[in-house]
Amino acid sequence: MGRVDPEKRRAATERLRQLADAEQLTARHVRLIAEGCGVSERTVWRWIDPDAPVVDGRERLGYRLTDTDRSAYAFYRGNATAVHRARSSITGGAAAPAGVPVPDSLTQGWQGARPVSVHTLRRAFASQLTAAERALWREGENARRDADVYLSRPPSVRNQVWEADHKQLPVLVLPPRGGAVRPWMTTIIDDATRALVGWSIALTPHTGTVLAAVRAGLVEDADRGPFGAIPALVRIDRGLEFAARPVTEALAALGVDVHRLPAYTPHRKGKVERFHRTLEQMLLSALPGFTGGPRDAAGRLHGPVDDRPAARAAAETAQVRPMGIDDLVGRVRD
Repeated sequence: MGRVDPEKRRAATERLRQLADAEQLTARHVRLIAEGCGVSERTVWRWIDPDAPVVDGRERLGYRLTDTDRSAYAFYRGNATAVHRARSSITGGAAAPAGVPVPDSLTQGWQGARPVSVHTLRRAFASQLTAAERALWREGENARRDADVYLSRPPSVRNQVWEADHKQLPVLVLPPRGGAVRPWMTTIIDDATRALVGWSIALTPHTGTVLAAVRAGLVEDADRGPFGAIPALVRIDRGLEFAARPVTEALAALGVDVHRLPAYTPHRKGKVERFHRTLEQMLLSALPGFTGGPRDAAGRLHGPVDDRPAARAAAETAQVRPMGIDDLVGRVRD
């Protein structure tokens, strides 16, 4: 379907509104205009005013739930079919559906309402109620908690809040000297945009890696993007490297507040945790030496690199060697 000529759309919309004002609009009119303009029927419905009336029992796509519909959904414990049965009995003039009386509050709320099909009502409940609301009325408070977003935060602006964390990467690399090791990555994520504002990789986390990541976030780099700025707040975990005096003094000198989170609460800095998981899934899992892959009965990795202690100690002389740490840094940067 191509783009509709503006004049044709204007004329079609005018005609649709005339029919709606005269209470003569039906689904057949919409179907004919959709064929004539080369668009879908759903698109034509969007051209009409949301409050345009529909007659002959025809329902318009995009039905909006009323307060009475929501109350009925709670009263009938999330059963959309029961809601439709009760609603249809009231709009159709019946006293009670299947001999079961409808509460007076629902009866009064549905007086004069137009009929809708059960499929439309189900779609409306599915699209206009959250998963937590549907779970609450169907199964109770515990189900609502399971379906709800845990500890959601209000939206912020760029560089208002940073999240910082360490992560031991699940991949073996060769340092300049010694056997193969799993390096550590220090990561700083912007809370509002999820931009990676600063990072560093080292054999072990220390104050220097934290300062390097912080500096990368503070300094503007045209090749990386417009991310360099001074944040208002930085969330950190209980790692001693983040709480070291050089780090806290550097941030305090810039007027940055540091919020040290309680132990064992990774969900409070979930965006940087999600970034580490994405890095593992999208990059590290495809590299030789990835330690999160399948293993045989003896515990040996299925792949060219063996991460058992004896094999790691002899990795420099093995035929298949892990990549160097500089190579890993380059791949992460790319």
